[in-house]
Amino acid sequence: MSTGVEPPRAPPSFAFAREVMAGGGSTSIVSAILNPVDVIKTRRQLYEFRDKSAVEIGRSMHAEGGAVALWRPGLKATVAREMLYSGCTKGLYPVVRDVISGADEPTLPQRVAAASGTGVLGSLCANAFDVVKIRQFAAGSSSSLLSAMGEVARAEGVVHGLLLRGASASAPRGAAIAVGEVATYDQTKSWLRRRYSDGFGLHVVVSLITGVVATTVAAPFDLLKSRVMASADPADGFASVLLRLLRQEGPLALFNGWLPTYFRLGPHAILTFPLFEAMRRLLGLEYL
Repeated sequence: MSTGVEPPRAPPSFAFAREVMAGGGSTSIVSAILNPVDVIKTRRQLYEFRDKSAVEIGRSMHAEGGAVALWRPGLKATVAREMLYSGCTKGLYPVVRDVISGADEPTLPQRVAAASGTGVLGSLCANAFDVVKIRQFAAGSSSSLLSAMGEVARAEGVVHGLLLRGASASAPRGAAIAVGEVATYDQTKSWLRRRYSDGFGLHVVVSLITGVVATTVAAPFDLLKSRVMASADPADGFASVLLRLLRQEGPLALFNGWLPTYFRLGPHAILTFPLFEAMRRLLGLEYL
């Protein structure tokens, strides 16, 4: 729903593509900008870096190659991953939400259902790029996307090494992130829109709330996904990695890297959602 001057309507045949373009494009731009934070956050979650703080990891990488060493690892995989994952989540979410709710105002459970479904779909579609991204973050590699995918495929197979590696962790994580981000943003905005006009200021305020919720909901899933995808052991899945973590490190270890995760998801939400809303308007769509 929106207020004020209506944007030009997108032709029905192109509306679906514009939804996906707005979702994937806005998130890819922001993720590329914040890639250094994602690199540090991911390393902080991995077992081999468990004794290092986010600051220590950042200083170590910077000492090895300056700011470029923080920004370049996995950058191409990050952009490709977000085009697919966020194209599905933020792009398909309003379509699925409106199908579920019909002509009525969507309820919170309907928003959660739409976000969960599109989050799982987006994770599965982007899984191969996600594997490469995590591996390149861990190794500090900035090799080409195709060569990195080929290396994993030759060593572990296309299906088990790329398409399914860590899917047992990435799919729940994708659903959790989508609920924490998209459903939270949509629901919070629907509440605040009753008193405030729908515009840039509201988008920023709602994004601030969204960042905290998304980080807390997604942190355990994010950590488990990083560890499963970083491992080349085919026996490492969501359940086995979770049980080993609980046994060796305790339940609080599920929130290792919460702060760097927030430093990634908080600014990410603040930048992404206003940009997402602006792109929707530019593409002839209503605000979310």
